[in-house]
Amino acid sequence: MAFSSQVSWQSLSSTQDFRYRENIPLLKAHNAKNTKLHEQRIKIRSIKSRKRSLIAHCSMVNPNVDTSSFSPSNTIRKLYSSINNKDFNQLALLISEDCFFDDFSFPQSFHGKKEALKSLEQLTTSMDQNTEFSIDNIHEGVDLTAIVNWHLEWKKKEVPFSRGCSYYELSRDGEKLLIKNAQVITESSMKPKILAFYNMITSIFDEFPEIVSRFVKNHQVAYQVLLNSYKFIVQPLISPIFVWYKKLWTSIIIFVGFTTKLVQFIIKYLRQ
Repeated sequence: MAFSSQVSWQSLSSTQDFRYRENIPLLKAHNAKNTKLHEQRIKIRSIKSRKRSLIAHCSMVNPNVDTSSFSPSNTIRKLYSSINNKDFNQLALLISEDCFFDDFSFPQSFHGKKEALKSLEQLTTSMDQNTEFSIDNIHEGVDLTAIVNWHLEWKKKEVPFSRGCSYYELSRDGEKLLIKNAQVITESSMKPKILAFYNMITSIFDEFPEIVSRFVKNHQVAYQVLLNSYKFIVQPLISPIFVWYKKLWTSIIIFVGFTTKLVQFIIKYLRQ
């Protein structure tokens, strides 16, 4: 009985169907391992992809990220470093020939490399050795553009009412980036007085809303009326005052000069 039982087991296990069924758990375990390994690889790829995306995102958002030396932010930093170091040769290497420089603090803009460099050299010369530009942040845009927030410092301390914002457009010149367009907006030192004046004007507007509405509709006419009023009424009254004031100071200067020479002559005479 035992022998027949053994034979029956061997004959049964030798059939193809039985062998397939017997190996099913092993295949499942093998497939489970492969599936788990595949899932781990997918997770690793996903983490690497998210890491690359985060780095790229930080490069666009964080103004302090400089992905390469050949970038608008690097060129802008060289510009302000040249101004602080009074390096005119380096400044000349950063400006394009067709540069357009527009500083809103001045009534006119500067066209071409020569005029732009002249204005920058005047700015650099007017700054003493303890005054320098300090960059708060730089934001790079598309098509080689950048926006810079900055302020002035004197002995590493921020100067009041010295903040500014500049917009730059750059162009490629071989392996270099040159500044092609610049627009500069500077914080006004007259801001408190302007705000007080604005408050006074708005108070007047609140008192006479009808006049203000007419002025808004016909502001060109109102402007011309004010200009003519100043020209024919105010100017004739204040012009003599300014002329007298100028003559007074001229007389004072002449008197002081004469007195100084007289004192020098007396001292020289007494020493003899």
